Formats: sequence, structure tokens, C-alpha cells
Amino acid sequence: MLIIKAITKVRQSLRIQLLTTFIFCAFLGLIVARASLPLLGNMNERTTIDYSPGMQQIRYQVQHVVDRAINDNSIEALRQLIEDENVMLEMKQSALKVLVTDESGKVLYKTKQAEEEQINLHNKIGRVMEFAIIQPLNAQTIEQSRQEYITFYPITIEDKNLYLFVSGIPQGVLYTSTTEGDPISYFIVIAVFTLSFFYLTKRKMKQIEALAKGVMEIAKGNLDYRVKKKGIDEIALLTENVNHMAEAIMTNIEMERKIEQQKNELITNVSHDLRTPLTSIMGYLRLLREGRYETKEQYDEYLKIAFSKSEQLKNLIDDLFEYTKLTNENIVMGKQEVCINELLDQLIEELIPQAEENNRSFAKHFSEERIFASIDTEKMVRVFDNLLMNAIKYCSGSGQILVSLAQKEGHVIIAITNESEEFTSEELVNLFERFYKKDQSRTNVAEGSGLGLAIAKSIVELHDGNIHAKYSDKMLHFIITLPAKAAE
Repeated sequence: MLIIKAITKVRQSLRIQLLTTFIFCAFLGLIVARASLPLLGNMNERTTIDYSPGMQQIRYQVQHVVDRAINDNSIEALRQLIEDENVMLEMKQSALKVLVTDESGKVLYKTKQAEEEQINLHNKIGRVMEFAIIQPLNAQTIEQSRQEYITFYPITIEDKNLYLFVSGIPQGVLYTSTTEGDPISYFIVIAVFTLSFFYLTKRKMKQIEALAKGVMEIAKGNLDYRVKKKGIDEIALLTENVNHMAEAIMTNIEMERKIEQQKNELITNVSHDLRTPLTSIMGYLRLLREGRYETKEQYDEYLKIAFSKSEQLKNLIDDLFEYTKLTNENIVMGKQEVCINELLDQLIEELIPQAEENNRSFAKHFSEERIFASIDTEKMVRVFDNLLMNAIKYCSGSGQILVSLAQKEGHVIIAITNESEEFTSEELVNLFERFYKKDQSRTNVAEGSGLGLAIAKSIVELHDGNIHAKYSDKMLHFIITLPAKAAE
């Protein structure tokens, strides 16, 4: 489980992926460089000769003799050292060169290979000290220059201040070692790291290149272009956001085109609907102005028609103004808590005379409980009035209009139903569009402006509600859903 979570975490973070890749490539480079050392043979081998053990042996040997001579307070011990070294020289072994001098530098005793009779003590001691500074000796110092190792000891024997000088070439010990950190090893580490890092990050680079190409295509105006999403890390998230951006831009452009089209349609429809009654008004007024009437009754008829058309024109302008105002996002709603039962009762009572004139009747199916909602009363009255008036005008059959009211799951549901001619699904949807009329005819403005239901829909939606229409069994239903007032 922990491994799966770790893998998921790595896949989700580009930073962790890069860090992990960097560490893996560095580790791989070190492993390859280490494994390649045997293949390089002796390229990294270094041979050195250490003369320190031989020099130490000379010092121990001489120190032993000096200690014996000092303890015995006898020059014989020194002579014995010289004789032993002469024997070694005759046997052609690694003999030492020994000199014993007094304070003036005069050689008192020496081995056979020594030729000096008088030495400069100051220079000799300085050489010994210099020799000590450059220790340990290397192969080049001993073998190529044949430089001897020199040591001296000041001793006092039989009340005489003497100086013992011993020199010789010490025995060396050969060491073979492999030098780590060779330039070839560094090159292998860098080469393996670079190649593996480029290979492992190649896929991510292709994703970034594809993303850059997609952004360029979208910038050129190709909003249908989509970048293929791979993985779940930040690059994948950025890819998804770029695709969403393209979709949003395309949606906005389509919306702008639709708004532009609707604006053009609005101008066309308004022009047509305004021109129709205006043409009639101008026609009848022209007849009156030119006196083209025969009787007083005909004059009154022309005047009545012109006035009726002017009222229709005013209603159309009022509806258009109301719809434009409702579609404004900055509109302020004057909501208050209202009993919907009482509001509908009052509206129905006011419309009974008009219903009777058109041989229509109302039937109410209200819930027994009082139902309250927070609404802008003036605007919602316009919605109910519009629906009830449409039912009065276009009801068929028995002429009965059913108004029902109920509360369900925190919502107020109002339904206005009347018998009607058949409606298709497309016609039901288009009922709430601006200027829509079932027969698409705009020659008779008396039938209405075509804005009533569009206004009703806007008002209901401003109340966070919903309005829709459905047709079944020869009955047309307008159903309004509003949020109910919470019970206290």
C-alpha cells in the first residue's frame, strides 16, 4: 500500500519526478564508472616505493651502537661499528658509510669507502637537516639521483665531544595502488548521467513540446485543437486547463455569435411588430385627415381602430422595455413574504368577468395549508396574470381553466392547465422564446407581442425558480416552481 501511494505521489509531482530522475541518473553513472574500472586495466594504477622502513632500520641500527658506546663510555663500541660495516662492505651487502669526527671536523674513524679526512661540520649538519625535511624519500630521489640517507648523532665519550655521521641507501618497499577519481572515471560518470537523464526526460519534454504546439494552435484561432493529456502531474493538469481554456473561449465566441444573432433577430422582430400597428395607425389617420369617410359612424370607426392600434403599439413597447429591464443583471428585486393562496385567489376573482365574456370558468385545487414564498409581488402578479389571460384567450373545449397550488420538498408548485390544441415538444420549448408564436405569424399583433412568456420566464428565474410547459391528453400545463418560505 505504501509503495502504491509513493508511486502515485511521484506521478502527481513533476518536481519529485525530476529529483528522482536526477538521483537515479547520478547513481547509475557512479555504478557504471565503478564497474568499468577492471576494464581500464592498469590505466589507473600507480607504483610507489617507500623508503621509510629502510631509513628507520638505519636509525635503529646506529642508535643501538651509540647507546652501547655511551653506556660503556668507550670508543671501542664505535670502532666495532666501523669494523662491522667494513665486513659488510667486503661481503658486498648494503653497508653503511660511517664517519666519526671531533669538534673541528677532523675524521677520527671511518669505514673503508669513506675518503674524507676533514669535513665542514656546519655544511654536513645542514645537509643532514635538509635531508630530514624532504622525507619520506621517493623512488626518483633514491634511484635516479642516488641520493643517500644521512643521519648524525652528537656523542660524548671519554670526555671527548664527537660527532657520528652515518649514510647509506635504504631498502625500499614497492607499493601498487589504483588511483580513484581518474579523469576517465569522471568522464564516464558525466556521460552516463547526461545520456540517461536525457533519455528518461525525453517523454516529459515531448509533452511540453506538444503543449507549446497546442497553445500556438489555439493562439492562431484553431479552437477545435486539443492537446492530448498524459499522466497526472502538473503538466497533465496544465494540459487539461489549456483544453478547458480553448473550450471556454469557443463557448464564449459561440455565445457572442448567438447574442449577436439574437440581437439582429430582436431588431428585425421589433421592427416588424412595431411597423404593423404603426402602418395601420398612419393609414387610418391619413383617411381621416383627407376626409375619406362618408358618415359620422365611419369616422368614429376609423378613429376607434387607430386608437386600438396605438394601444397595441404601446403594450408592445411596454413589454419590450420590461423584457430588456428584466434581462439586466443589475435589476433589484423587492421581495417580501406573501401567501400564495391569497394572491392567486385575488387574481382569479379579478379575471372572472373576462373569463365569463369568453365562456371560460376557473376551477381551483389549492392545498388546505397556507403556503408562503418570498417574492417580488408586482413581478409575480404579472407572471400569473399573463398565464391566466393566455388560458382565457386560447382555451378550447369545455373552457375550464384549472389552477392548482401545492407545496412539496421545500418548493411551491403552481400549475395552470387548460384544454388546448396539440403542441409538439419543440413548440413547447420555444414557447418561452422572444416573439415566438405557435403559427409563426406576425401579421396579427392583437394575438400578443410574443414577449409575455419570455418575460414570465425571466421573472421566475430571478426568483430562483423554474417554469416549463407540457402537453398531455389534449391539456396544456404551465408549471411554476418557486422556493418555499421555511417554516418558523
